[in-house]
Amino acid sequence: MAYFRLYLFLFCLKLVESKILCELGFCEKHIREHGCPEPPIHCAVNNATHSGLWLPSPTLCNCCPYCLTFIEEGDHCSAGGPGTGANVGRCGDGLTCVRDDTDGHSYCRRMTSDCHTAQDNFDARLRSGQVGALEHRPHCDGKGKFASFYCIPAHTCFCQSEEGERIFGEVLNLGSSTERNMHCGCSRLSWKIKKSIQTGVRLPVLTPRCTADGNFHPIQCIGNICYCVDTVTGIIEEGDGKEIDLDEEPVTELECYNPRLDFFPEFSRGEPPYQYTTPCLKDVTEKIDMFLQSIEDGFIVDYFNSFPECKPDGTYGTVLENSDGMKICADQRGVQIKDYEAKPDTPEYEAMNCNCAQTSLVMADALEKPVCCKNGNFRRIQCRRGMCRCVDTDGRQVGTDSSDVTRLPCFTANWRDC
Repeated sequence: MAYFRLYLFLFCLKLVESKILCELGFCEKHIREHGCPEPPIHCAVNNATHSGLWLPSPTLCNCCPYCLTFIEEGDHCSAGGPGTGANVGRCGDGLTCVRDDTDGHSYCRRMTSDCHTAQDNFDARLRSGQVGALEHRPHCDGKGKFASFYCIPAHTCFCQSEEGERIFGEVLNLGSSTERNMHCGCSRLSWKIKKSIQTGVRLPVLTPRCTADGNFHPIQCIGNICYCVDTVTGIIEEGDGKEIDLDEEPVTELECYNPRLDFFPEFSRGEPPYQYTTPCLKDVTEKIDMFLQSIEDGFIVDYFNSFPECKPDGTYGTVLENSDGMKICADQRGVQIKDYEAKPDTPEYEAMNCNCAQTSLVMADALEKPVCCKNGNFRRIQCRRGMCRCVDTDGRQVGTDSSDVTRLPCFTANWRDC
């Protein structure tokens, strides 16, 4: 019986050691005889006015140090092109080289993007005193896209797409330590796969497995072969103890195995061949097998709507449907969070995202948790220490604070009931 299963793991990039085709000692002799030009100070300084990027030198055998300088906004730049030679610099992060029709020269200008527009809107509201205490200026990356995560003061940090949409990955906001360790690379890759590939595909597309903070899980498996990977980049690591075959060894033999990240260790036990899966992923793969077998047997089948929705960490989705047809908010094991639920054919059912229920779960030990609607969504007015504010569906503050809820733009007579 022959059949195919679609496993998509774009993240599994494997570095190959490169051999420089230059004679040993060549650079030492070359530098002694010809010397090297002094690189600009930008890369060594890297501050607000002088910044750059160290790169391999475009000279013979990359012998000399090379600093690609970042040009500041308003300064001359070159877009480059065939026959123009090597650029001595490029526009800095968030800038792009634009030709000015008035004088025919090119200058570094701020990119036009949704994130930069959001920054401009924030700056305008700040000047007019319309910024709330728990708001902060949107962070944009070097391409003008939204930064990989967003932090709500005294609450949590969650991953977001390049477009600023909240996606999988949320942890307590512990300040700078969270910002240093939360990269959301796995969450973002999974989101892109779902958005660009999943739509219209009959079978679910399995994405990399992530951890709760949106980083790559240290163990990634392709078929029955499991590898240790870099949790920031997802690149496979090499060395003893960093690759196993589940047909012969359990995943616990991997050097990077962490029992705290294994929510379902019962799947790793038993006799070979071993597994490294979750109830949700196991359910998906079994239904894929059933689907493909039915096609091979000549049946006309459509399981398109029967596959469970697994989150990037392999657990069931936060919004689930129970046997009564009601939607509930669920934790990693599919257990209902408190009594958050919604009946079919109601506005609460259609709008249900359980973002507040999820945040409250992450903040389980905190004294000041957000107030949720009955369907697990954020109540549109949140209050803290005598001050109230409007929030969006992700829990981000919108507008100023007030001790009088009736003065908030999102106030309605039934605001307590969502």
